[in-house]
Amino acid sequence: MEFEQAKAIANDAILTNAGRPLSEAEIAILDAAWNDQTYEEVADRSGYSLNYLQRDVGPKFWKLLSTALDRKLNKTNVRGILTQRFGVSPSLPHSSTHRSAEAHGRSLPVHPPTSTQIDWGESPDIAIFYGREQELATLTQWIEPDPIGSSETARCHLVAILGMGGIGKSSLAARITYQLQNQFEFVIWRSLRKAPPLETLLAELVSFLSQQQDTQAKSERLLHWLRTHRCLVILDNVETIMQPGDRAGHYQPDYENYGDLFRLLGESYHQSCIILTSREKPAEVGMLESDDGWVRSLYLSGSWEASLALIDSKRLVGTDAEKRQLCEFYNCSPLALKIVASSIQSLFEGEIAAFLAEETMVFNGLRRLLEQQFERLSDLEQTIMYWLAINREWTAIAELMADIVPTVTKASVMESLESLTWHSMVERRVPKGEARLSSQYTQQPVVMEYVLDRLTQQLATELLTLKLSLFRRFALIKTTVLEHIHQSQKRLILQRVETHLISGGQFPAALRRKMQR
Repeated sequence: MEFEQAKAIANDAILTNAGRPLSEAEIAILDAAWNDQTYEEVADRSGYSLNYLQRDVGPKFWKLLSTALDRKLNKTNVRGILTQRFGVSPSLPHSSTHRSAEAHGRSLPVHPPTSTQIDWGESPDIAIFYGREQELATLTQWIEPDPIGSSETARCHLVAILGMGGIGKSSLAARITYQLQNQFEFVIWRSLRKAPPLETLLAELVSFLSQQQDTQAKSERLLHWLRTHRCLVILDNVETIMQPGDRAGHYQPDYENYGDLFRLLGESYHQSCIILTSREKPAEVGMLESDDGWVRSLYLSGSWEASLALIDSKRLVGTDAEKRQLCEFYNCSPLALKIVASSIQSLFEGEIAAFLAEETMVFNGLRRLLEQQFERLSDLEQTIMYWLAINREWTAIAELMADIVPTVTKASVMESLESLTWHSMVERRVPKGEARLSSQYTQQPVVMEYVLDRLTQQLATELLTLKLSLFRRFALIKTTVLEHIHQSQKRLILQRVETHLISGGQFPAALRRKMQR
């Protein structure tokens, strides 16, 4: 028996028993067992940590496979048992594997040979992909059809993968597409990065899904072909067609018809799935989504496993604690860590401790990435972001309302906080034992660092030019906070303003006169 046939048997068994396919880590473990390799060799080759393979995914995999095949399996006996039990000649197709399984009393699902037509468009390269096992399992449950028709695992018509720029949304979408491509007749990937008019997008989709039989660039024709065939459509970078400076989810002028399309695809019955990736949640997704419905959202945060593997691949040097501190500050964002890893190599010879000691965590490409996201916010959203950075801890809505000058309504603050959540710019929690209306908000460390740096630079410019705006609206030190927060505000806000003023190149006497004015 060849390994690919063994993998197909194991995949079908786990798909039947657990409702999901083999993960990449499980395939790596099965491959090692089949070829008599050690866990250390798997770790070196795959990028997974040895501890994760030996103590976490390995034991769970062998237990699950043993249950699925009703036979005790482990790393040393799996090849012999599968070969003896299923005994498939390398020349036989997968359908023979199925018949052999039935002969031994277990029915495995038949996946007939497919001739999936695929247009990968501008999809990213995923030759190197770490972690995200839980997210992949969730997306698989949402996208694949449920064999027993359970409403809890019903296949979704519209799935939005949301998160900050650089967190890995496109890579995750590409990975799940690669894993599930054979479940569909047609797969097409389109990026909205260049903001194509809807008619242009529809013309490409309809033409591809109809095999050039249909040229009508209409939403209704797209829906027709999504009903006729089982299709997987990925629309990447949806935030490009959103309106900057407005609440999240609203579209630019002349792009509102995208909202009508998303509503149609989410509300209407069809046998296909559309995946959106976006930094902002489209309003239609927010309106239609539910935990057991056809429309769902997956918020993507950082991945510890992927981040630590990335640090190791970049050959950064440091203790486990230093590596975790680096990952935690950048919220385990793959793009942010790639950017900073390059700087650590070039400026600090790969030494993480030396980089952390500098306390300069936001620069170059990372600053541009955050700047793009910040400048899409409305004035009130930016004001809330500044206050969250000043407060430096979980902040309630009531405190934000007391902070903001001039006064704004509670409804406006709540709408802006919801929008910031959709932008993936703030984190939210409800203190234990309190009502949902007692929600508190804060920022990820790297976002807070960027916002404070932006604020202090603008304040210094205002003081040098005597054109005051932010200086009149924000308290740089608050007397109502805990002492350690008070000291942080002095060090991270006042001292930074001072540094920016001194670096302005003016003589102390001139600065003094401006401060007095």
